[in-house]
Amino acid sequence: MYSDIVILRGLLNAPKHGYEVKKYIERATGGLLNNNTLYPALRRFEQRGEIEKVAEEVAPGRPPRTVYRITDKGRARLLALLRTADPMLLAKDEEFQVRVGLFDLLPASDRRRIIEARRECVEHSLAAQEELAAAAGHEPWGLRVLRFNLEGHRLELAWLDELQAALAESAPQDPT
Repeated sequence: MYSDIVILRGLLNAPKHGYEVKKYIERATGGLLNNNTLYPALRRFEQRGEIEKVAEEVAPGRPPRTVYRITDKGRARLLALLRTADPMLLAKDEEFQVRVGLFDLLPASDRRRIIEARRECVEHSLAAQEELAAAAGHEPWGLRVLRFNLEGHRLELAWLDELQAALAESAPQDPT
């Protein structure tokens, strides 16, 4: 789902040819995207009517290049993907973070549900790590890993508090 969100978001503001979509995704995610991932996804979106291919003239005497444009159905699909608050899905950092990064596309009620679902995941993981730490005994390297994970979970809970506070601050201006 994460890659579908990023690809559709890449087409949201303007049509792009495949290389532009690929570069957008690589900038947005900080990772590389294989053409064997991108082009099958673009074909799948096109078959479902979520994007359309358009031939764009480049220069006289040169063949037109193919650009991809998101459709209304694609916009609706993007929003549906963003609204997903499945705790199993939101347990993955990239799934949660891509949604937060696109919160400006979602109403406050969806933002709230996503934050709450992630909080449940983090709290559950924190509790499990605390149990492991309590039972770790004299395993110094294992404890180092557990302490690192515990600190990460606590930092994320503080960040989730910040997100909720920002959501509360923006509530008067939010039409939802």
